[in-house]
Amino acid sequence: MGWLLSLGLCIAGLAAIIIEFFVPALGIIGVLGFGSIVAGIILAFLGYGTAVGVAFLVGAVIVTPAVIALYFKVFPKSFMGKWLILGNEQKQDEGFASYLPEKYEDLAGKEGTTVTVLRPSGAATIDGVKHSVVTGGEFIGKGEKIVVSRVEGSRIVVRRGE
Repeated sequence: MGWLLSLGLCIAGLAAIIIEFFVPALGIIGVLGFGSIVAGIILAFLGYGTAVGVAFLVGAVIVTPAVIALYFKVFPKSFMGKWLILGNEQKQDEGFASYLPEKYEDLAGKEGTTVTVLRPSGAATIDGVKHSVVTGGEFIGKGEKIVVSRVEGSRIVVRRGE
Protein backbone atom coordinates (compact mmCIF):
# COMPACT_ATOMS: atom_id res chain seq x y z
CA MET A 1 0.00 0.00 0.00
CA GLY A 2 2.90 2.36 0.73
CA TRP A 3 4.26 2.36 -2.80
CA LEU A 4 0.76 3.21 -4.09
CA LEU A 5 0.77 6.27 -1.84
CA SER A 6 4.18 7.28 -3.21
CA LEU A 7 2.99 6.74 -6.78
CA GLY A 8 -0.23 8.65 -6.09
CA LEU A 9 1.71 11.61 -4.67
CA CYS A 10 3.95 11.66 -7.75
CA ILE A 11 0.98 11.52 -10.13
CA ALA A 12 -0.90 14.21 -8.18
CA GLY A 13 2.22 16.38 -8.23
CA LEU A 14 2.56 15.97 -11.98
CA ALA A 15 -1.10 16.90 -12.45
CA ALA A 16 -0.64 19.98 -10.25
CA ILE A 17 2.36 21.10 -12.32
CA ILE A 18 0.30 20.81 -15.51
CA ILE A 19 -2.62 22.69 -13.90
CA GLU A 20 -0.18 25.46 -12.95
CA PHE A 21 0.22 26.30 -16.65
CA PHE A 22 -3.47 27.23 -16.91
CA VAL A 23 -4.42 28.57 -13.48
CA PRO A 24 -2.87 31.88 -12.42
CA ALA A 25 -1.87 31.01 -8.84
CA LEU A 26 1.53 32.75 -8.59
CA GLY A 27 3.30 29.38 -8.75
CA ILE A 28 1.67 28.01 -5.60
CA ILE A 29 0.06 25.03 -7.35
CA GLY A 30 3.32 24.22 -9.14
CA VAL A 31 5.32 24.39 -5.91
CA LEU A 32 2.76 22.13 -4.20
CA GLY A 33 3.01 19.73 -7.13
CA PHE A 34 6.80 19.70 -6.95
CA GLY A 35 6.56 19.15 -3.19
CA SER A 36 4.15 16.28 -3.74
CA ILE A 37 6.57 14.58 -6.13
CA VAL A 38 9.42 15.06 -3.66
CA ALA A 39 7.25 13.68 -0.82
CA GLY A 40 6.40 10.62 -2.91
CA ILE A 41 10.08 9.98 -3.60
CA ILE A 42 10.98 10.41 0.09
CA LEU A 43 8.22 8.02 1.15
CA ALA A 44 9.52 5.46 -1.37
CA PHE A 45 13.04 5.79 0.09
CA LEU A 46 11.85 5.54 3.69
CA GLY A 47 9.31 2.75 3.19
CA TYR A 48 11.05 0.47 0.70
CA GLY A 49 14.74 1.27 0.76
CA THR A 50 17.28 2.62 -1.64
CA ALA A 51 16.42 0.53 -4.71
CA VAL A 52 12.75 1.53 -4.82
CA GLY A 53 13.58 5.12 -3.84
CA VAL A 54 16.11 5.44 -6.66
CA ALA A 55 13.59 3.91 -9.06
CA PHE A 56 11.02 6.53 -8.05
CA LEU A 57 13.64 9.30 -8.32
CA VAL A 58 14.81 8.23 -11.78
CA GLY A 59 11.21 7.73 -12.87
CA ALA A 60 10.25 11.21 -11.68
CA VAL A 61 13.25 12.81 -13.40
CA ILE A 62 12.49 11.08 -16.70
CA VAL A 63 8.68 10.91 -16.66
CA THR A 64 7.89 14.46 -15.46
CA PRO A 65 9.48 16.35 -18.40
CA ALA A 66 8.32 13.67 -20.85
CA VAL A 67 4.69 13.90 -19.70
CA ILE A 68 4.74 17.70 -19.75
CA ALA A 69 6.20 17.72 -23.29
CA LEU A 70 3.70 15.08 -24.45
CA TYR A 71 0.85 17.00 -22.83
CA PHE A 72 1.69 20.16 -24.73
CA LYS A 73 2.02 18.18 -27.94
CA VAL A 74 -1.40 16.53 -27.50
CA PHE A 75 -3.31 19.31 -25.71
CA PRO A 76 -3.75 21.66 -28.71
CA LYS A 77 -5.47 18.83 -30.61
CA SER A 78 -7.88 17.97 -27.78
CA PHE A 79 -11.41 19.37 -27.41
CA MET A 80 -10.36 21.72 -24.61
CA GLY A 81 -7.25 22.81 -26.51
CA LYS A 82 -9.25 23.65 -29.62
CA TRP A 83 -11.68 25.61 -27.46
CA LEU A 84 -8.96 27.61 -25.68
CA ILE A 85 -6.42 28.18 -28.46
CA LEU A 86 -7.12 30.52 -31.37
CA GLY A 87 -6.91 28.44 -34.51
CA ASN A 88 -7.21 30.95 -37.33
CA GLU A 89 -4.79 33.60 -38.46
CA GLN A 90 -5.42 37.25 -39.18
CA LYS A 91 -3.65 37.67 -42.50
CA GLN A 92 -2.79 41.02 -44.02
CA ASP A 93 -4.23 40.11 -47.43
CA GLU A 94 -7.60 39.55 -45.70
CA GLY A 95 -7.53 43.09 -44.32
CA PHE A 96 -5.95 42.50 -40.93
CA ALA A 97 -3.00 44.80 -40.30
CA SER A 98 -1.77 46.86 -37.41
CA TYR A 99 0.45 48.92 -39.69
CA LEU A 100 -0.27 50.07 -43.22
CA PRO A 101 2.69 51.97 -44.76
CA GLU A 102 0.48 54.05 -47.06
CA LYS A 103 -1.27 55.47 -44.00
CA TYR A 104 1.97 57.03 -42.76
CA GLU A 105 4.22 57.65 -45.78
CA ASP A 106 2.96 61.16 -46.62
CA LEU A 107 2.95 62.58 -43.08
CA ALA A 108 6.56 63.81 -42.94
CA GLY A 109 6.63 67.62 -42.96
CA LYS A 110 2.89 68.05 -42.35
CA GLU A 111 1.54 70.31 -39.62
CA GLY A 112 -1.04 69.53 -36.97
CA THR A 113 -2.30 70.33 -33.49
CA THR A 114 -1.82 68.41 -30.27
CA VAL A 115 -4.95 66.85 -28.79
CA THR A 116 -3.24 65.89 -25.53
CA VAL A 117 -0.10 67.01 -23.74
CA LEU A 118 2.98 65.43 -25.32
CA ARG A 119 5.43 64.39 -22.61
CA PRO A 120 6.90 62.99 -24.84
CA SER A 121 4.06 60.90 -26.22
CA GLY A 122 0.42 61.68 -26.76
CA ALA A 123 -2.10 62.36 -29.51
CA ALA A 124 -2.24 64.94 -32.26
CA THR A 125 -4.52 65.74 -35.17
CA ILE A 126 -2.75 65.82 -38.54
CA ASP A 127 -4.85 66.51 -41.65
CA GLY A 128 -8.01 66.00 -39.59
CA VAL A 129 -6.96 62.50 -38.46
CA LYS A 130 -6.02 61.73 -34.86
CA HIS A 131 -2.62 59.98 -34.53
CA SER A 132 -0.49 58.73 -31.67
CA VAL A 133 2.73 60.76 -31.78
CA VAL A 134 5.99 61.20 -29.87
CA THR A 135 8.41 64.09 -29.52
CA GLY A 136 12.17 63.96 -29.43
CA GLY A 137 11.95 64.36 -25.67
CA GLU A 138 10.53 67.86 -25.36
CA PHE A 139 7.30 68.80 -23.61
CA ILE A 140 4.56 70.19 -25.86
CA GLY A 141 1.31 71.40 -24.34
CA LYS A 142 -2.25 70.62 -25.42
CA GLY A 143 -3.55 72.63 -28.38
CA GLU A 144 -0.13 73.68 -29.68
CA LYS A 145 1.03 73.53 -33.29
CA ILE A 146 3.33 70.66 -34.24
CA VAL A 147 5.23 69.58 -37.36
CA VAL A 148 5.98 65.96 -38.25
CA SER A 149 9.76 65.71 -38.38
CA ARG A 150 10.01 62.05 -39.40
CA VAL A 151 8.03 58.81 -39.62
CA GLU A 152 9.64 55.52 -38.53
CA GLY A 153 7.24 52.75 -39.46
CA SER A 154 4.09 53.59 -37.51
CA ARG A 155 5.97 55.88 -35.09
CA ILE A 156 5.33 59.54 -35.85
CA VAL A 157 7.96 61.87 -34.40
CA VAL A 158 6.93 65.51 -34.09
CA ARG A 159 8.47 68.81 -32.98
CA ARG A 160 6.97 72.12 -31.91
CA GLY A 161 5.58 74.06 -34.87
CA GLU A 162 5.83 77.77 -35.66
